[in-house]
Amino acid sequence: MLLNIEFYLYFPDESEILIKFKKYEIRKFFDGQIQFTQNEQQSIQQFKQKYQVQKEDSFILRMLYATKFKFDKCLEAIKNYDEWQQSRNLKVNPMSQELLQQGVIYMHGRDNRFRPILVVNARKVAGAKDIDILLQSISIFLDYVLTNCMLPGQIENWIVIMDLGGLGIMGLPKQDLYRIMNYLSSNYRSRMHKCYIINCTKTLSITWAMIKTFLEDITVNKILFENSPISLLQYANPQQLEKKYGGIANDKFDNFWPPQEISANYQIAVDQIKLIEKPAYIELFKQGKLAKNRICPELIKLQKLEQNNQQIKLQQQSEDGFQSCEDDNDI
Repeated sequence: MLLNIEFYLYFPDESEILIKFKKYEIRKFFDGQIQFTQNEQQSIQQFKQKYQVQKEDSFILRMLYATKFKFDKCLEAIKNYDEWQQSRNLKVNPMSQELLQQGVIYMHGRDNRFRPILVVNARKVAGAKDIDILLQSISIFLDYVLTNCMLPGQIENWIVIMDLGGLGIMGLPKQDLYRIMNYLSSNYRSRMHKCYIINCTKTLSITWAMIKTFLEDITVNKILFENSPISLLQYANPQQLEKKYGGIANDKFDNFWPPQEISANYQIAVDQIKLIEKPAYIELFKQGKLAKNRICPELIKLQKLEQNNQQIKLQQQSEDGFQSCEDDNDI
């Protein structure tokens, strides 16, 4: 089961939805019950009116943020996205199946906000013979994660562990890794919460120190170079991470595909998140406030069961009252 009931009971705080970082505003959530600011709504309407674009407001806002609200670049990004959607093939074939089963990319656990933790193995990327098949495999994997492991308005981001496996400058598949990162940033906008680049050589760390001076702060803030993603343990229960990454779960050597949940223990003592109660969720559903969300079938079954029980109880009371009247008439 990839979506536990407690996932549906988590709704991010306002401080987690729209984050201020230096001179930037970073929006983490776009879908479901999420409300946009007045300025965001104005930008969406202006863009739609200017270009007559018929897209969901949340999709347009994703693209606006990705292009820093530059309308011409946003329009180009949408066109490129549409072309990509039409051209890609999401059918699992023997070659993509093999790459996914090898663990070129796989899911292992979640942080305490239920964000999926995705691992990219650079050594296995280097062994892939066809970059286009590799990108197709990654797309199949990420679409599976989006559909089966995430919730609009509640779980919209993932965490990436990019394991370079100690590869140096010469052995690193730089071109392939660049294409992968560009592929992710172009086609899966505002999805990456953090990227931990680990097991890298000292030379690569020095190279990154030079490169990041030319990047925007918002990009640098998302990417962390570490020997092991130890800082991830500030936000993830150790049971969610493999031992080689500082956790206590067994290292994974097989069964990479399809993704599975690792442990039901997601929370950490220093950063407990608040979940709403089940009756509160049912009430939101009854009020129509979850119309754009993915609904928890188990909770709705519970609500319908309670309704049926209530109807049976009322019917029983009515029958008891009717029987009482008949008894009175017999006297």
